[in-house]
Amino acid sequence: MKKLIFLFAAMMMCASLSFAQGRGHLIDIAVIVGDRQPAAGEMRLMRAEEANHPNIAKAMHNIEKSMRYLDAAPDEFGGHKAEAQADLKRAWISLRKALYFRLYSDTH
Repeated sequence: MKKLIFLFAAMMMCASLSFAQGRGHLIDIAVIVGDRQPAAGEMRLMRAEEANHPNIAKAMHNIEKSMRYLDAAPDEFGGHKAEAQADLKRAWISLRKALYFRLYSDTH
């Protein structure tokens, strides 16, 4: 019986440690939505995800390029330019949430 209790306690401690270590591999939602720059550790995790999913990463980069082109366009489109910019920003955030899903905990 003592061996069983000791074994159970050891398994629980290992599970707790592995869970705590796994939580260290998260990035903040502020990084996902572009409100702050990623720290070095977050950047490494993000680059690994981008390498694993190059199509999503390429789509994000294409949206970023489109946003730059829209910013440089004149403001004579009856509000449609601003609407397109907002739509692109939402699409960019959605793609980042999809790409980095395993790296953050969505609390929204």
